Amino acid sequence: MITMKFGGTSVQDAPAVAGVVDIVAAHKARRPIVIISAIAQATNVLEQAGRSASEGRETEAYDGLLRLFDRHYRMIDELVKDRQRHLNLRRILEGSLEELRALVKGVAILRELTPRTLDAFYCYGELLSSRVVAAALQEHGIDAVWLDTKDFMLTDGNYGRAIPMMQSVRERLEALAVPLLAEGKVPVTQGFIGVSPTGHRATMGRESSDFSASIIGAALRVEEIQIWTDVDGVLTADPRLVASPRKIRELTFEEAFELSYFGAKVLHPSTMLPALEHDIAIHIFNTRKPHATGSRVSAARSSPPATVKSVAYKRDMVVVTITPLKRYSQYIFWEHIYSVLTKHGVVAGMTATSEYSASLVLDAKNPIDAIVLDLDEIGTINVFYDQAIVCLVGTDIRGASYVLGRLFTAVAAVPITTISFGASRSNLSFVVSGSAVDDTVRSIHREFFEVACDDAIFEPLVSGS
Repeated sequence: MITMKFGGTSVQDAPAVAGVVDIVAAHKARRPIVIISAIAQATNVLEQAGRSASEGRETEAYDGLLRLFDRHYRMIDELVKDRQRHLNLRRILEGSLEELRALVKGVAILRELTPRTLDAFYCYGELLSSRVVAAALQEHGIDAVWLDTKDFMLTDGNYGRAIPMMQSVRERLEALAVPLLAEGKVPVTQGFIGVSPTGHRATMGRESSDFSASIIGAALRVEEIQIWTDVDGVLTADPRLVASPRKIRELTFEEAFELSYFGAKVLHPSTMLPALEHDIAIHIFNTRKPHATGSRVSAARSSPPATVKSVAYKRDMVVVTITPLKRYSQYIFWEHIYSVLTKHGVVAGMTATSEYSASLVLDAKNPIDAIVLDLDEIGTINVFYDQAIVCLVGTDIRGASYVLGRLFTAVAAVPITTISFGASRSNLSFVVSGSAVDDTVRSIHREFFEVACDDAIFEPLVSGS
């Protein structure tokens, strides 16, 4: 038994879905459970519809939805030739559009978009795409059964960042999915969305379909969690910045978590947690190159030599430094700082301290002005905008004597604001100005990956399909 999650670009149009059908068919003997993301850009369109409605622009909201549904209609016209199946699917989509029309009207009247209502908009992306994929599989003779996450993915009521209740998820999935798999059927369901205790749709955060696949995989103790996306796997650097990145053959859960947390987009950070708890490997594949080897994430089985595997980055950060007004004991000073972060629900990307000051690296999406206002009561504040975190990730970096010397050689000309080394054995992080990110990443990549690269750990990217 395996889970197979397909991302938005993997189902973005009819040819992409046809490729998904071929991939699922090739893995049918492994009893797959298929998890589908919304088609590319659908979640953004749904969010914009909600926001437009809340600002009284009802026509604009509905026009955006019509364009989104036209994409789905074109997909089913190309993919589903069986007349009755096509008719049934079209009726489902038309019913969903009417539900969204009513939702837009209600939001436009109230001029309010709550987290619960925004989740109600979001959920339609995955509901529609998973219907299309299930029908496409049926069209090709695969006995696919559409499952609604509302029937098993029970979460708490924290809309927008809902947390699954694993025991309930496990019990419900065992009752729903296991009998279907035993009959040779292929369950098809949605990523990203669940249901709150009050029965309302809830989402687990943007781009969390990977997390859904891991939750389902852990609940059913599958042998492997497959993530199908539009890249070859985990790379040594962002291919938009580096001309010739290499693919990493294998990573540990810790390495994959660090990379995702510090900006790599291949996996959602929470994906590793259920898989790690049950020791289930995650395998990342490219839907456009289904025969390529991908990247495998699993628990470390031995103590390999220290190795730098990738360089990641995170833009749009803000560095806030605090020097206390009074000579507090250090633990009191930190208590003040963390109470402010807790009040605003903020997690620092990095922290650094000296004897008499502290530095916080925060995502610019956070309420920086309000945080600074609260911190101003305890100290003198300096704020540095347009900063970025650059992070080296690998095996036992903390114990690698060569890493610091080579890193500082690579970034000798770059002013570094803050550095964190030693808190994790798998990463070394530092802060530079936003304008310096591109050149910094390229320079580090040249130093660690372009002179000599271990073919047992890395492999060149495969061209073609």
